[in-house]
Amino acid sequence: MTNPSVTSEDHENTSEGLERTPTRVRPGPASKAKGGGAGKRIAAPTSSPTASFQPSSSKVDVRAAGGIIWRRNGRRLEVILIHRPRYDDWSFPKGKVKPGEDLRTCAVREITEETRLPVALRRPAGTIRYRLPGGQLKEVTYWTCRELPKDHPALQARPQIRRAPKNEIDKVLWVPLSEAMVMLTSELDREVLGRVVDMWTDDKLDTIPVMLVRHARAVKRSNWKKGKGTEESRPLTERGGRQAKVIARQLDAYGARLLASSPWERCMATLRPYAEASGLRIVERPELTESAYEQRKKPVLRAVTELLRDPTETVALSLHRPTLPNVFKAVSARIPNGLKKKLPVEDPYLKVGEIFIAHVARPRSKAAQVVAVEQYRPTTR
Repeated sequence: MTNPSVTSEDHENTSEGLERTPTRVRPGPASKAKGGGAGKRIAAPTSSPTASFQPSSSKVDVRAAGGIIWRRNGRRLEVILIHRPRYDDWSFPKGKVKPGEDLRTCAVREITEETRLPVALRRPAGTIRYRLPGGQLKEVTYWTCRELPKDHPALQARPQIRRAPKNEIDKVLWVPLSEAMVMLTSELDREVLGRVVDMWTDDKLDTIPVMLVRHARAVKRSNWKKGKGTEESRPLTERGGRQAKVIARQLDAYGARLLASSPWERCMATLRPYAEASGLRIVERPELTESAYEQRKKPVLRAVTELLRDPTETVALSLHRPTLPNVFKAVSARIPNGLKKKLPVEDPYLKVGEIFIAHVARPRSKAAQVVAVEQYRPTTR
């Protein structure tokens, strides 16, 4: 369907067709709690921007994910708000996780459905929890997001996403920050936006993800050609192949544009599903192999340090477990003391198929630093 905020002739995936804030907008009252809006408040949003955002409690009945899409307009910060006619509320785009779907894939799908903007996730913006009118406990996880250009490789890797019908979403607006605070119906949404404001004020909102991926599950050394196969050619197991496909969805969610890997098969195969779907080439880094690391450890430290120093695009790096001590040594050198406790410090550091994301910013033109982290292992069925 054509988004009501865009003329029928404008169907390109760009924000240029979206409406600006109307001259007069009826504010969303903080006490409003209709059927689909936030009901009884349970807790303030998670204060730490470093939470892994995996399910925090088995008592949660409904899980959802969404995002705060932002842009600069001159010196102002603007965010996307949506209006739902059924509830007559203003909120951020979000929606419930489908069976078999992970939070990040859900966030990208729901944002695209409701705004028709192609986006990539950036640093986390927190998790809120509240009771629905029926008493169920709902948990919503948010990420900050940036709009992707329509020719971005990540979009080639994504399935087609339907647009929300007009009776579900009838307005999609770019709204200046001060007006967004007034328009948002839910107090919890305003608190989430407040956290984004703090990131903006501290010059730590504009981030680039550096994705460190331990390769997916590989055939055991003793089983590979009865123990006679080479390490360089040891492949993924069937389960590892499934993990690689799930990892591909994570890379497209963050808009990965640069791919690098140890040239050994198990690392290359971990990134291959995304590389093939997006049309990207995997850059082979021989210094990242286990044998190279045994001989010289500093090149791994240097390679990761270079990625963290000045990333311009989301990068994914596929790695072996033995190299991880120096990988995280490089991360530790770019991270504030308050976040260092979030770094893995014990072997194996990451499980097979697990992802660590360092969100890198350049606050006030200073040296690049890691301002938020995520660590999680995508579920494989």
